[in-house]
Amino acid sequence: MKRVLSSVLLLPILIAVVYFGSPFVFYLMVLAVVLLGVYEYFALIADVGITGFPVMGLILSFLLTLCFYFGGQFFAQWILAAMTLLFLAWFVLEKDIRTAFDQIAYTFFGVFYVAGLLGSFILIRNLAEGHYWVFFVLLVVWLGDTTAYYVGRRFGRRLLAPVISPKKTVEGAVAGLLGSLAGGWAAQIWFVPDIGLVHCLIMALICGMIGQLGDLAESLLKRSAHAKDSGSLIPGHGGILDRIDGLLFAGPAFYGYYMGILSP
Repeated sequence: MKRVLSSVLLLPILIAVVYFGSPFVFYLMVLAVVLLGVYEYFALIADVGITGFPVMGLILSFLLTLCFYFGGQFFAQWILAAMTLLFLAWFVLEKDIRTAFDQIAYTFFGVFYVAGLLGSFILIRNLAEGHYWVFFVLLVVWLGDTTAYYVGRRFGRRLLAPVISPKKTVEGAVAGLLGSLAGGWAAQIWFVPDIGLVHCLIMALICGMIGQLGDLAESLLKRSAHAKDSGSLIPGHGGILDRIDGLLFAGPAFYGYYMGILSP
């Protein structure tokens, strides 16, 4: 019930921002989600004794989302700035050279994992009919996730990855892919009728498969930190990372297919 109520409250806001909001308003929403996700990430790695540089991570995440907002043309400059600022942060704030690699590497990875992957939605929103494509990815991933969750709980028998996620099952994963395909079919009818159904189903299958991989990747991070959820911000769902884990991988996959296959 908490999952349902949270969705009922948050979905209208999300739909309004994606459909009615300007690209800048959408960017602000993505930025807010990114900063919350990065905050959760640093809380997770702190549980395993790695502090990293949270403030620098938040600053670099903000700068990386700006790169996406301006079309990715400053990405090379961001890489240089990130490496420079992270090394400077260690020189100024730390003295134990044994922890230098861990702190710098974990900080860089966290920024790229959250801001670098989720930033792809800023690029998607800037495509022609971009708001519809955002809805496409959201529907495909979340319908697949919901189908996998309920089918896996009811009919799941064979564990998919017991070391990483002891509750995910093969039956749930297969049902999730079918749910993603159904989402792709529905999205083609509702949002992008001018795009061939075959392309929509292929994109739905790719997003569904790689979205499940993103779910497992986030589960791996949580298990490493001995945490059940990444946070408690969203009742019934856990933290921000728990809600966007599949989207983090599906967004770049969709954008790559669109630019490589569908882009004129």
